[in-house]
Amino acid sequence: MTDWPYLSAASGPGEVTNRTLRDHARQVVNHYDPAFVETFARATDHLKHIFRTAHDIVIPQGEVVLGMEAVAASLFSPGDRVLNLVSGIFGKWFETFIARAGAEPLEVAVPYDQAIDPEDVRRALRRHPDVGFLAVVHAETPSGTVNPVDDICRIASEAGVITIVDTALGLGSHPFEADAWGVDIAVAGPQKALGGVPGLCPIAVSPRAWEAMARRRPTPLRESYLSLLDWRESWVEKRAFPYTASVSLVYALESVAAQVLEVGLERHIARHTRVGRACRAAVRALGLAPWPARDEIACNAVTTVRTPEGLDAGALVARMRRPYGVKISGGYKELAGVTFRLGHMGVSAHPTHLAALLAVLERSLADLGRSVRLGAGVGAAMALLGEWE
Repeated sequence: MTDWPYLSAASGPGEVTNRTLRDHARQVVNHYDPAFVETFARATDHLKHIFRTAHDIVIPQGEVVLGMEAVAASLFSPGDRVLNLVSGIFGKWFETFIARAGAEPLEVAVPYDQAIDPEDVRRALRRHPDVGFLAVVHAETPSGTVNPVDDICRIASEAGVITIVDTALGLGSHPFEADAWGVDIAVAGPQKALGGVPGLCPIAVSPRAWEAMARRRPTPLRESYLSLLDWRESWVEKRAFPYTASVSLVYALESVAAQVLEVGLERHIARHTRVGRACRAAVRALGLAPWPARDEIACNAVTTVRTPEGLDAGALVARMRRPYGVKISGGYKELAGVTFRLGHMGVSAHPTHLAALLAVLERSLADLGRSVRLGAGVGAAMALLGEWE
């Protein structure tokens, strides 16, 4: 039987705090018990502060992919045109949901080690004035890259376009201002930088987005697991649920959201920023190269590393997991073998976790025959993490 890892440093889910574990393990109650309804309400209130929105929050019971599929099914109608911004694998995947809803995806794409240029978005919207929606991934987990969602959504909002942002990895690791930036729908997950457990997809929804769902042709999507309007009618309007809530997952979500706010959202993001910068410095000190083309577009929660010639990325992932008990992620889909990923999110956005991760990375590289000066990566990272709070 395989032993549990000593350290989980994958691209998500990450490790969680002891407080989250305790709250997750509380006794299960009926989802209409007043104590649970209050817990759910606290979770949505906390999330408003984290999303930076005064608008509605709903929490469908499923992973982020379900949330993105629900957005497409609830929002798009046959004949709609959607400007889909593709800088990575998940951005490309959203086109499947667009097409399934009968809408037409129009693509603005860049190589997966780059970020979307907002001026390309402006030009695309001018070329296609009939576009009604824009979709973009805030931070691409496989690529470890970040898009300038603030500028992109402001441009789209000025053109009267409804904006959809997948911020599963970005929320909590980078600044995010739903209302100030003109984000109409933002889909997140608790299992990344927020430091929670997977299984839910909090979604922030603006009044413009609700209105667009209500006029969806030929009829609004209702009485469906994918219906966001069912959530509005049930939770937002009546403090009820469209189906049985995932009680224990909500316990954990409310817990991690409260913990982020107790630390302070800006401070929580700043921790990720510092650790991300330190991890990239360590990667370079070991003679490796981050996958993002430049640091300005690199993600704070995951460092995606370009696999050097002569190294088997799968062998590195396996070597770190056994015998050393550290779990990292290999490349995903088109990036399999081309990259590997070092996660430093949530509770792992901390010098102690990073030092352990980098030490085992160094040892494993040496085991696989790479020329490594042991301590170089750890030293480069620690040099940037002085006066840690």
